[in-house]
Order: sequence, then C-alpha cells, then structure tokens
Amino acid sequence: MVILAKHEAALAALNSADPQERTRAVRFIKNNVIGNRVKKELYLGLGVAARLVELLSDPTSNVELRAQVAVVLGSFAYGNDRNVKMLVEAEAIEPLLKSLSTGDLKLTEAGARALKAIFQSPEAPNELVFESTYLEDLIQLLVPLKESFPCHSPELHAPVRVAEVAAGILAKVCVTSDDQKKIAASGAIPLLLALLTPEWNQLYPKVQEAALDALANLCRGSKQIAQNIVESMVPGSLCPALYYMSNLIRDQRPVMRLLAATCMTRIYRTGKMPANRSQEAYITILPTLIKLFSDTAPISTLYGSGWATVQEKAPRVFADLVEASEDLQRAALEADAISRLAAVIIAQNPGGMANGKEADDGKTGKTKPKKEQKRKLSAPAESPPAAPARKTASCGHAERVLEAALKAIAAVCSLKEECRKQVIDAKLLPHIVKAMSHPNHRVRCAACDCTRSLSRSVKNLRTSLVDAGVGLPIFKLLYDESEKVQLTASATLCNIVMDFSPMKKTVLDNGGVERLIELARSMDGHLRLNAVWALKNLLYQADSDIKEKVMKGLEWDSLMCLIADPEVAIQEQALNLLRNLACGKEADIEQVFQGLGERRLLDILETKLSQFPANEDLVLQGLYVIVNISTGNDRHKAAIMGRDLLLRSILRFMTSSSSNIRLATVWCVINLTWTDDAGASDRTERLRQLGFVPILESMADDLNMDVKDRVKTALASFGSSQLPGSYPSTATGTHPAILDPHSSMMDISGGVAGSGIPVHVPTGVAATSARNRREWERISDRGSEGGSSAGGGTSVLGNLNQG
Repeated sequence: MVILAKHEAALAALNSADPQERTRAVRFIKNNVIGNRVKKELYLGLGVAARLVELLSDPTSNVELRAQVAVVLGSFAYGNDRNVKMLVEAEAIEPLLKSLSTGDLKLTEAGARALKAIFQSPEAPNELVFESTYLEDLIQLLVPLKESFPCHSPELHAPVRVAEVAAGILAKVCVTSDDQKKIAASGAIPLLLALLTPEWNQLYPKVQEAALDALANLCRGSKQIAQNIVESMVPGSLCPALYYMSNLIRDQRPVMRLLAATCMTRIYRTGKMPANRSQEAYITILPTLIKLFSDTAPISTLYGSGWATVQEKAPRVFADLVEASEDLQRAALEADAISRLAAVIIAQNPGGMANGKEADDGKTGKTKPKKEQKRKLSAPAESPPAAPARKTASCGHAERVLEAALKAIAAVCSLKEECRKQVIDAKLLPHIVKAMSHPNHRVRCAACDCTRSLSRSVKNLRTSLVDAGVGLPIFKLLYDESEKVQLTASATLCNIVMDFSPMKKTVLDNGGVERLIELARSMDGHLRLNAVWALKNLLYQADSDIKEKVMKGLEWDSLMCLIADPEVAIQEQALNLLRNLACGKEADIEQVFQGLGERRLLDILETKLSQFPANEDLVLQGLYVIVNISTGNDRHKAAIMGRDLLLRSILRFMTSSSSNIRLATVWCVINLTWTDDAGASDRTERLRQLGFVPILESMADDLNMDVKDRVKTALASFGSSQLPGSYPSTATGTHPAILDPHSSMMDISGGVAGSGIPVHVPTGVAATSARNRREWERISDRGSEGGSSAGGGTSVLGNLNQG
C-alpha cells in the first residue's frame, strides 16, 4: 500500500499548479517505468496516459516538461500492443506528431522516438501521419548536417539521431501502395539515398541502416518506386543508388548486410534490376542471406523493423527472393541453403513428431514401419476432430526464428523437385508435422506452407507425406482457432485430396467433405475459394457416389451462388467443380441436369460465354462444361444444340487469341459431331449452316499443335476435303484423334485410348497416366492455368496471397 501510495502521489502531482513540481513528477514516473513492464501497466491502469497527453498538448507547458512527457509515452509504447492501444485511445499520436515541428531538438527527438515505438505496433493508426503537414515535417528531419559532428568527438548530435528515427518511422508507416506513393511524392527518396554515402558509414552507420529499411519498404511491390530508386543518382555523388547498396551488402556489420540485401531483393522482385546487375541476386544477395541464417546479431529497434535478431529476418528475405524463381531455388540448393535452414529448424524445434508419436527411434534413427503408420493414418477420428491442445501462444525469439525458417523452406521447395527431395532427405518432415501443433499460430501457418510446397510432388503425395502422417494434422487445422491457419490448411488440403493421393481417403473418412462444405459458405472470400478448389479437386475423376455425397451436402442452389460469387476466382473454381461433376458417366451428366435443371444450367453457360468483356478463365471453364455435357446422350447434346446463343458463342471463341480457348471450342465441335452417335448428321449439318467449317479450315495451320491436331479430327466429321493430310473416315468409327498415341491421355483428355467414345475433359491431368504424372510434377501450383494445354495441369492450389 505504501508503494502504491507513492505512485498515486506522483500522479496527483501532475495536476499541481507548480510547473517544477509537475516536471519532478514526470521525471519520477519516467525513472520508474523505463525498463519495468509492471510499473508501466501500473501507471497506465491508474489512468496516467490522458493526463500526460494533456501536458504534451499544452503550449504553455515548458519544453523540458513536454520532452520528459514524450519520453514517458515512448517508454509505455515499448511495453506491448495493449499499452499502445491505450495510448491511441488517449489520443497521444497527434500531439507527438506536432512535436516534430517545434524547432526544439530535444523535444523533437523525444517525440520522434515515441512515435517510432508506437508505430511498431499494429494497434497504431498510421494514417494520422498523412494528415495535415505531419509527413512533410517528418521528411524534413532526414537532413542531418555533417558539421554537427565534432571532428574528434564520439558524441552523436541530435540532428543525426533524429534523422535515424525519422527514417525508422517512415519504414513503419509505409504500409499500403498509397502510403508508398505519398511518401515518395513528398521527396523522401533523394534524402534517404543521400544517407547511403560512405561518410555516413564512418560517422554514424545506424542512420544508413534506417535509410535502407525505409527504402526497402518504399519499393516493396512498387515497380514505379523501384525504378525511381534504380535510376537515381545519389545526391552529391556521381554514382547510382545500387552502387552504394552493393557496397553496403558487403559491410562488416550483419544488420547492414541484411538491410542492404532486403532493399536489393525488393528491387529485384519488381523486375526493375538493371541488366548489368542481373547476376547480383545469384552472386551477392543470395549468398549474403544464406550466411546470415545463423547470425544472432541484435537488430536495433530504432529503424523500426520490429525484429530482435538478424536470424529472425534473414530467412524471410531469402524466401521473398527465391519463391518465384526456379533458377534461384536451384542456386540456393547448390549453396546448401536447405541444410542450413534444417539445422535452424531442428535447433528450435527438437524431437520432431508424426501423429503425436516420435517419428524416429532415438537409438537406431529408423522410422517406424510404414504399415503401422498407414494404419494410424486411416484410423477414423471424431467428427469434428478436436483441435490439438496447446500451451499459451507466445511470440518470442525462438518462435520467430522457427516461423521464418519454415517459411524459407516452403519458398525454396515450391517449384523444384530437387529441392523437395533435399528437404525430405534432411529429415525435416517430422519437425514440420510437429510444428503444425505449435502454440503460435504463425508457426502453424508456416508448417502448412511447407506441407503445401512438398505436396506439389506426386511422389511425395504418395510416399513421404503419407509416411510422415500429415493427413490428419492438416485436416484438424481446418478447425483451428486461427482463421489464418484455417486458410493455409485449406490451401494445402487442395493438394492432399487429389485422386492419386492415399491421404484423400483419410480426408473422406474423417468428415472432410462436410468441413469443406462449411468453409465453402464462409464469409471470408479466401476460405470460400480454397474450399471450392478443394472440393473441385476431390471430384476430379471421382466415383458417382462421391459426387452425390458432395452435392447432397453442398446443394445445387449453393453451387449456383458460388458460380455467381462476387469473386471471379471463386466463380472459376465453381465452374471447374461443375465441369468435374459432368465428367465421367452419362449418369453423372444426368445428375447435373436434374440437380441444376436443364434450363438453369444452360442459362449459366450462356451468361458466362456472353459476358463483355469476356473473362478468359470463366470462358474456358464454361466451354469445358459444354465439352463434357456433349459426351452424354442424345438429349444432352440436343440441349446444347437447342441454344443458338451457345453455339454462336462457341463459334466466336474459335478465333480467340488464347490457344487454350481455341482448343476447347474444337473439343466442343468434336463431341457434338461424333459420327457414331444418334443424330450426329443433323448436328453436323446445323453447325455447317452456322459457318463452323470455314472457321475450322482457317485453323488448319494453327500455331498450337494441339489445336492443329484436333482441327483435323473435327474437319473429318464434316467430311472436309480441303484439309491437306486430313484423316480419312474410318469404318470402325474410332475417333481420329485416337490415332495419335499420346492424344487420349494428355492434359485435356480423360478418355481411354481406343475407346471409340467422345472424350470427356475433366479438370487436369488424367491421373491414370504415368507419363502425365511426370509432367504434373514439373508444373507449379497455378491451378487450371498450369500445364501446357487447355485443361491445364492438375488443378492444384498455388500461392494465394492469397494465404
């Protein structure tokens, strides 16, 4: 009680009429709260923030008092996000912003440091910086005078320290593209570049670190600003900005190397790296980042990065650098990046487990028998499965290092099979599985990202991932308390449920269809997209009973809503789902007709094909729904033929600039004019009257070989003699396309060689083709855009962004 009374007395003294007593009270509070989280919470709980803001805002208060108040507010902000929220509620930000233009360096520096601490928190509304003249006031602080340094004195003068903190604030408030544009338009870039010259490296290198951090955030994802930086000559120098960055990436200080590498990575990712520096990513940036994986040098909070050590951030920058480049992933593999990351992960996450049990025998190092693991994998779980019990989440150094290293692994093996193999060989899978139940949701997300990258390999889906038991842990994360984890897990599940994955059965047996249907109705657009994508993949070459089960739960009206979703990507995947529902047996097509209703089904297709301007993704999927319907009975074909607008849309898209769309239209013609089917002659004549033959003949020399080959087949149905080398009519009625030994099982076809029936076109590669499995292993996760022809590679969910 005595101790509490002392602090209450200090709080009361803030209301004293004596300015000196108020100043003494603020100093007392400052001395108590700096470095003491308990005291910070005590004073904030007593309501001190509002009174301090009043004193800071009072122009009659002396400058010394206001500077002390700013220091106290900054100390509170260094506590935690809850403290920052209380400062925001007390309206502390605007008075601190006003302190930047007082002209008093002591008050300006204290105010700037407090602002930097506040803006490190997501609770801070950074938009306040862009109001009034606050941004201009902040940018003016970026001009320290070299004359402020006494020639032989180690003392650092306020203008340089203020410039450092001002650059740190810019780094933190530069969140959106609009923020970037406003800061760049206010003249910040030349002033930041001026701080990269060698004299500052000798006088006060921390100001260069802050400048690099701000520049990196300014050009993040902005081609225009990146080009501006690349083309800029550093003020007072004849050298371009990249020259100084290249020098700083070789600096002896780890933090400087990291920030220079970050800035150059951001420029590289925009595609604006000059041709004469195109190899910088391979010979300078990549090796620098790999060497920093194990560097525990502390990162100063002054430039606003919010990271505690170099080791926490270097893997993230590495991931950003390599995630979209096969060549850089190969270079990273050769530079031993994966084994170095593995060492970091194993050190932070020892005793990797699979299915809740030790995956390796501690004495022998041998994994448990595959049969035993598979029995566990297929064992039914309660529905819905209980979320794993977790300790209280934390976000300390170890968690941040583990998260960053897992994200780096996910990025480096996202495109290259050789990289995935090395991840498996490094015995990382048990540690990845263990991380799926980590208390920190960011670590769980990163572990899901790793699994998604590894699941882009058919081989891994059928062997390593099964042996590691990833099926149930991933599925359980669909019920995670964090929506971000649900999002990443649902993205990963899109690969897990492919027809050639043994884990598909695990998902089906544990209520996977029901959970995906729930997520397909989510208010979150990203979750809806992932759920529909997973259901679509689940239905690829599925048996009729699985299709019936899915549609019984999803319901046809809900599918209609998804096809009309505000998000075009969801519309595309919903049409993909419809395409797979209509692929296979005649009964499957009939189920679609009965479920949606013939009129509603055809209205959907007419709408998607007649929209202007046309969306190529929707058009492609709509055309392939028609292709699959056209493999049905005479009534199904007649329904298509009875819609003049549909037929004219097919005709119009035969001259599309997209070879994928042209190929889809030719498949429509082939299936509608199949010579052995009843009514084929009438349909052929109708298409002839509409002008299909001249268009097909004009496509005989199409630059795309798939289109060219299918055109020959289509023209043969019309008995065209104008096509050189066209196929002769066959007595057996075997489809001319089947004469090509590779045609029946290519990306676009789900038919069977020599079947003599129209060709179904499900989404993706035919899973029964070993040749196409090898092809699929080489594609990136780009959904139906992946692969070499219209049907796309197997529709596997890629990087959303989405996640």
